[in-house]
Amino acid sequence: MKRFITVIILSLVLIQACKPGNGPWGKNKSKDTLSVHAVPYEVLLSKAMDSTEEIAFFRDYCIRKLDSHKVDNQFYTLAVFEGDTNRIQFYKGNICTNQRQHAVVGFEARNLFFFFTKENDWRLRQVINGFGKIKDSAIQFCDINFDGLKDVSIIWNYSAGICNCSAPGCRDIYLYNNDTDKLEHVPEIRSFFDFGVSADEKTIYLGEHCKGFYGKYVWQEGKLQLQEEYASNQWGETDSTHWRLEHFIYCEGERVSAYTIPNLPLPEKWQQVFGWVK
Repeated sequence: MKRFITVIILSLVLIQACKPGNGPWGKNKSKDTLSVHAVPYEVLLSKAMDSTEEIAFFRDYCIRKLDSHKVDNQFYTLAVFEGDTNRIQFYKGNICTNQRQHAVVGFEARNLFFFFTKENDWRLRQVINGFGKIKDSAIQFCDINFDGLKDVSIIWNYSAGICNCSAPGCRDIYLYNNDTDKLEHVPEIRSFFDFGVSADEKTIYLGEHCKGFYGKYVWQEGKLQLQEEYASNQWGETDSTHWRLEHFIYCEGERVSAYTIPNLPLPEKWQQVFGWVK
């Protein structure tokens, strides 16, 4: 009798253990067809995930795509998530340094994933939260702090479709740190609409044309230091005869007025760096 009761109890325990859980993925991964590692992308339309499981799914999805495009250093995929078809951009190879393999994956309107290789396998290094939509060709690589390593620049597009003066910045810069093998954010650049890099001068040009401010910066001890400045009313004044250009230079942190000239636009060199003219 005792043996019979024991068999019944064990059977009930086994049946209970095989039942799927109440969470979006269930608890028995071996029986759960919605496993993080096996779920089709379309299934996510009707399933809620917590952030940990969502990141885990995205990570595994990206690694599978990176492994299946071994000869492609740049490609994109289309995936359905929350009712929308998302274009996902992939960049891989020696994108930051010739000594290491990395991959940057941009999810439109979501996150940026940064991968590295370890023992020939792709590993997720960090997740960068999005501020807007990542459009085509919006992820760029260039040496922004002139240390010989390429950094990551992201151009965001907001709900209106384009960046404008009321937007909280349109560009995010992440400097590649070779010692930690990570991307480090430079938040102060987000507040500038206009951006340009002059490799020959080793300077960064930043501007807010809505406010008529344009500055030339140099890197000092890892920080941007303002070296030269122009104040202009060119963008707010339609009559060019009323344009006014004020020039300032900085000496040991002190702002010194150099000159004020009427009827003059921003110097052509500055316009070229900002990409206004060729």
